[in-house]
Amino acid sequence: MEKRDLPGGTRVIHGDRYGSLKALRNERFDFVFDTCAFSPDAVENLLGVVGADLGRYVLISSISPYGTFLRPRLNERESVPTASGADLALARSVPQDRRASAAAYGASYGPLKRACEISAQDSLGERAIVLRVGLLVGAGDYTDRLTWRVRRIDEGGVIAAPAPQNRPIQLIDARDAAEFAVHAAISGCSGIYNVTGPEMPLSAVLDEAVRISASDAEFVWVSEEKLANAGIEAWTEMPLMAPPVPSFRHFMQVDIDKAHRDGPRHRPLTDTLDQILHWDRQNRDRPLKCGVPPQKQAAALR
Repeated sequence: MEKRDLPGGTRVIHGDRYGSLKALRNERFDFVFDTCAFSPDAVENLLGVVGADLGRYVLISSISPYGTFLRPRLNERESVPTASGADLALARSVPQDRRASAAAYGASYGPLKRACEISAQDSLGERAIVLRVGLLVGAGDYTDRLTWRVRRIDEGGVIAAPAPQNRPIQLIDARDAAEFAVHAAISGCSGIYNVTGPEMPLSAVLDEAVRISASDAEFVWVSEEKLANAGIEAWTEMPLMAPPVPSFRHFMQVDIDKAHRDGPRHRPLTDTLDQILHWDRQNRDRPLKCGVPPQKQAAALR
């Protein structure tokens, strides 16, 4: 967030959890929302300075700690593996200027997130709130996963889509995730929550994007086998398609009942897609970080 976007009267304090947090030492915080802890020392360093009188600490974790998604509706009571010695060693080897990047941790990302959760709960007990967030989307999304879909549909024409049409997906508007985080802190929640959207078929998302953009896009639903033969990589080149392996079969089918009981509801999909479309139309010169290369789409459609 740019400083000019902050509410009036906001005081900005700069600290570095891998360097000096001296500027925070005499401050008291009602709530801390931690969006970029990727290793347990990141949590420990911060809470060692601000944790004593802290009201609630909200850790933005991920559904990735579940590790495997062999069955649907995994919930917060599941046994989840934590970081191994090798994972912790990898975290220590990440250069300081990359420690706030999820991509820097590779396959260790999920176990390290679980280690962050454990550090928070061990330190703060019921004052810790862990949000295992699913696929975050919205205007400004740096991954471009849903943004690419919206842009490509707005451009129109024939588009390869991953069969089957009823492929289940879950996503959550970043504004809804933020509202849940604030609600959880203010209302005194504690523990772990799966925070993502309700399950829906991929075709519903794509069809709604067509409707709001008044596009002439036409989908050709291509089998996973044909997509692989064309060299198209799931998730990165074909966004919203989980890798076609058993461990990801139910990746976007986690149980969100607990969050629904304790928190606010989700905004309509139309609202999310319309915001992304409006934002992206103002930024069409910006290259996207994912999406199907035209030559690979042509190969998949042959």
